[in-house]
Amino acid sequence: MGKNLFVMMLLSLAVFCSSRVFVETICAEQLSADSAYWEDEIKQGSPARLEENNLPSQEDLEHEMLLRKDVEYRMLQEKHRLRLLVAIVVSTPILLVIILFCLKNAPNCSGESLVNAVGLVLVIEGTMFIAVSAVTTEQLTALIGILGAIAGYLFGSVKRRTTESS
Repeated sequence: MGKNLFVMMLLSLAVFCSSRVFVETICAEQLSADSAYWEDEIKQGSPARLEENNLPSQEDLEHEMLLRKDVEYRMLQEKHRLRLLVAIVVSTPILLVIILFCLKNAPNCSGESLVNAVGLVLVIEGTMFIAVSAVTTEQLTALIGILGAIAGYLFGSVKRRTTESS
């Protein structure tokens, strides 16, 4: 059982790392394309050009450029958040299949160990999903508390059963 658990943990780590590398590769390509676009946009000036005699001041141009960069940063941040959420959603069923396959091949696997393994994966993946999707910390408190209660129940029931059988 210990060897299967170790293999299961290595496989889940490999799936998580490969999905992270995939997301980072896509993000780097998108970032270079976005930065080239904005660099050209800044060099050409504003798309809505003002008349020659009513040119904006240098401070107005700097302020507008800062606003554009802020908007670009926020949009890029949302794209990365969405990609990370997709990676979490895709990795969850893969991890569940790996764990269920390992538990199926274990010689002394019980229903309790199946529930605990699946519960652990779902609690961890759910916590990661909520942490990435939450915009403010106020949104995290209640949900993380609920997930903590579920994890406590799952592992508290295992501890109670082992002490009762001893």
